[in-house]
Amino acid sequence: MWSYKNPSYGDQIRVNRGLYYHHGIYESDDCVYQFAAEHGKEVSAENAVVCTVTLDEFLKGGLVEVREYTDDEKKKLREKKDIIQYAKDHIGERGYDLISNNCEHFSNRCAFGESTSSQVDTIFETILGMFK
Repeated sequence: MWSYKNPSYGDQIRVNRGLYYHHGIYESDDCVYQFAAEHGKEVSAENAVVCTVTLDEFLKGGLVEVREYTDDEKKKLREKKDIIQYAKDHIGERGYDLISNNCEHFSNRCAFGESTSSQVDTIFETILGMFK
């Protein structure tokens, strides 16, 4: 579940981009970790890199949403300092792939150590449902 509220250190955040949500890890208003194409090179996934931006740059005029964890998720959730450290350790990482290594995968790896994307799962479930 996601809530519209001010983020705190180590929170998973997202912003609605219309057709998808862009995900990141919040450290401060001056530092959000994201896996995205560098500014001016957004057309190609090969330009995507784990980097930091300000919260305003991350939002691009959108509204920040903060992840609210279920009890099961809280059991797997890393400590806030470890979430941030994981994000820091991966600055400069490349290898973006829409299906298997996107911004939501990165955010979930930081928070849980697991590379998952509910957006990708939903797309595949929709496609499979068409053939039932």
